[in-house]
Amino acid sequence: MAKQFIIIPAIVVLLPLAVPGQESINSRPDSLIDEGIRRTLLCEFDSAMAVFQKITDENPGNPAGPFYLAATLQSKMMDFETDEWAAEFYRQIDRVIRMTEAKIKAGDRDPSLYEYLGSAYSYRGLFEAKQGRLVRGVLHAHKGVGYLEEALKLDSSMVDVCAGIGNYKYWAGHFYKYLKWLPFISDEREAGIRLIRLTLERGRRSRWIGVNSLGWIEFDRKKFKAGLELFESGLREFPASRFFLWGAADCAFGMEDYPLATDLYSQLLSSIQSSGGRNGYNEAECRFKMMKAFAALGEDEKAALQAGAILELKIPSMAVESKIRKHRKAARECLERLEKK
Repeated sequence: MAKQFIIIPAIVVLLPLAVPGQESINSRPDSLIDEGIRRTLLCEFDSAMAVFQKITDENPGNPAGPFYLAATLQSKMMDFETDEWAAEFYRQIDRVIRMTEAKIKAGDRDPSLYEYLGSAYSYRGLFEAKQGRLVRGVLHAHKGVGYLEEALKLDSSMVDVCAGIGNYKYWAGHFYKYLKWLPFISDEREAGIRLIRLTLERGRRSRWIGVNSLGWIEFDRKKFKAGLELFESGLREFPASRFFLWGAADCAFGMEDYPLATDLYSQLLSSIQSSGGRNGYNEAECRFKMMKAFAALGEDEKAALQAGAILELKIPSMAVESKIRKHRKAARECLERLEKK
């Protein structure tokens, strides 16, 4: 059951569930936050971290800094397929939770506090679920959504929170058959989609996260063309962003537009190889899809080249090696078929 829940497309494994969209807590580091988010979406994680550390240093009483530090760390770990910075992620996200809960318990009804608290619990739950602690993760994500809904009740203009609420509703509904034993889980996929669309229409800080979210939902519903259009709009705004490249490539592959798919996976491969965060998994995934696409196009030499590269990959950990076992098996089978031609 846990395995089924954790295999969730990119918005849930690469991007934040929600990003607070308004800064009504004391100081207002809005422009810096926007710049840090832009750098994160461009996969410029170290420079994004520097921006959010500056916010933390200059605004020690504001949860924005530690929240976005945690969000960037999670995005980086998802992008690199590693848990290397998990301890620091938990340290920052728990700092946000302690800070905001203390203010709320003291009687502060600032809706932004609920927004940050809800987003923090949602992030924590997502990361716990991905690490295999399914029930704990779902409970924290559910708690987070409750705070996000409270923020919206306090201030109906805070539509950015709808990205987090909508994602939760859609994916909880998607995996309802595995989670229906939990009393608070129901199938609200259509409601989730409506909330994410609202973010696209009226959101400020979560708009592009909403675009990515809806793109992966369309992919999940096998509406590949609609998904591709959303991811391409993201690439126009954030050229070469791996967050949008993955979605565009997978949608093109799903459409069986193999020339486009191989071009997009090739771009991804180049980006991954130059990112400095290589552990082998993402490279194996790109080459696996390119191998299948070239084989479908009848370009046997190119398919064989990708298959050989998969088999030659040097993997630094047994955990990643186990994850790409199917890639290596498929590569061997591909080479065997081509040898028999």
